[in-house]
Amino acid sequence: MPQVDLNSEPEIHLVICGAGPLKDVSELVDQLLRRGWKVQAIATPSALDIGLDVRAVERQTGRPVVTSADIPRTATPDAIMVAPATANTLAKLALGIRDTHAAGILAQAVAARIPMVVLPSIKKVDLNGGPLPMHIKTLRGEGIHVLIGEPNGIKPTNASSKDGPLPPFPWNLAVTAMANCIDPAEAKIRLYGRSELLKSFVVPISLAILTTAIIVARSRKQG
Repeated sequence: MPQVDLNSEPEIHLVICGAGPLKDVSELVDQLLRRGWKVQAIATPSALDIGLDVRAVERQTGRPVVTSADIPRTATPDAIMVAPATANTLAKLALGIRDTHAAGILAQAVAARIPMVVLPSIKKVDLNGGPLPMHIKTLRGEGIHVLIGEPNGIKPTNASSKDGPLPPFPWNLAVTAMANCIDPAEAKIRLYGRSELLKSFVVPISLAILTTAIIVARSRKQG
């Protein structure tokens, strides 16, 4: 897996798919930028079809949105985020299908072992049968962080916007997972607590100092 240079701003490539939450994707971009990360947006054809505001994303990131091979990416990614991810994109990613520019980028990233976080936007019914559960298992087997289920993933429902307003999409889950990918030290701090990690370094050092002092004292007595 490529090593992330923590002394520079991480380069995050964000693949935006054609799912309903993309209308609020500016919230995700804002969270990523506030972390001090550079963001390169990549849009799937379906994202464009259902009305991704490309100009708004470009204003936020300061970069053109990649929609085809004619628009080059500005840098090599330290990590890739797919959000919101559709069931269709999950299937393509698991099967290595490269029928669009975005799908090709993702397939290459898997082969290159670039850290990847996927935040799906799917229905609960999608997980009840068919190939999707197996696709998710395949992706996780490749080391891809597919954020579904406990403790740090989405909890899909069958709710529809036709029945009323839906709760905000949990973009923060993807941002937290990405932070864990590109900053392992910070991930351990969140998991164990800063004081516990400090103990893990201080206690061995203290024991080493004490052992050295005992050895020196004994050698002086013998001398």
